[in-house]
Amino acid sequence: MRALAELVMKGRKQAAFVAVIAALLPLLYWVSAATVALVTLRKGPGDGAGVLLWVLLPAGAWAYSGDPTPLAVITGAYLLAVALRETVSWAKVLMIALPIGALAGLGLETVLDGVLGQVIEATEKFLSQSAAPSAEVSLDRERLRLLLLGGLGSVHTAIMLLSLIMARSWQSGLYNPGGFRQEFHQLKLPPSFSGALLLVVLLSYQLELDFMRWLPLLLLPWIFAGFALVHGSLAKRDLGRSWLVAFYMAIIFVGPYVITLLVLAALIDSFVDIRARIPVKN
Repeated sequence: MRALAELVMKGRKQAAFVAVIAALLPLLYWVSAATVALVTLRKGPGDGAGVLLWVLLPAGAWAYSGDPTPLAVITGAYLLAVALRETVSWAKVLMIALPIGALAGLGLETVLDGVLGQVIEATEKFLSQSAAPSAEVSLDRERLRLLLLGGLGSVHTAIMLLSLIMARSWQSGLYNPGGFRQEFHQLKLPPSFSGALLLVVLLSYQLELDFMRWLPLLLLPWIFAGFALVHGSLAKRDLGRSWLVAFYMAIIFVGPYVITLLVLAALIDSFVDIRARIPVKN
């Protein structure tokens, strides 16, 4: 990956070449998004926009053929890279990602509405075939639709953020070794951000504002902050990579429970600064 980052940084033509090729290939749009974000972080929004314009051609072609994911992720990663360059704050970027993710979710709903209908019908048919002959299957189609939309929006936003993280790690590796690691280990949401998020979540639940749809997206800042808390805490105690491996294995096998704990830990960390209370290993 370092060689790829070095190629991207040689000039706009090289960056555009890498970004366009990655956007053309199936499932490699995240490399294109990271490339656009790297140019934006290092050389500014103008140069990043110059590369983005070239990438819009293959990404737009994918969108026209029915897959808007590359277009949404690459454009979102560019906007987040601009935000990170201007604010120099990962916490602010996590909050800015929410309206960007919401807009992406609304766009996905428009483009993929027919596909979602087919998925819901297939799910209903599968449940009917799997149930006992005498059992009645009742599926809340609207609730399932909201869950699918929420999942799509949050996953696309998470990929935007992961592409930005990759771009920042490339930049750090080339020009400031260890800089990104320090940034990530110190990431936490300020009390005002967590308080505002918690208020929005509670209001969405009380007012029934498509709660199931927007909850996954609203949890993303806490989830990323929770990952940073785990990485930073383990690094402060110098516990080694085996603990990180165990942590990610736990996510694979008992993901929902671990994610819930991450959200709670990040919320608490906003107010009590858990890492500051952890003694450094001598």
